Amino acid sequence: MSVRAAFEWIQQLRANEGLTSQILATEHPDLEYFVQLGAQAELIFTVDELKAAHKHEWQMRWLLHHI
Repeated sequence: MSVRAAFEWIQQLRANEGLTSQILATEHPDLEYFVQLGAQAELIFTVDELKAAHKHEWQMRWLLHHI
């Protein structure tokens, strides 16, 4: 389990339109749903690690657009 795996999962979500469509078709997905999907891709992380990865990902995006 790691923040790194969760961060990799976020990157995969951004790159995979089919996966994004699957998530959008799900009624009210919660964070545990994202953890389960990550596990199916052999990326093991917790909800807390996903939250931390998301926070870092947004900070990096902000930096890229404000430098």
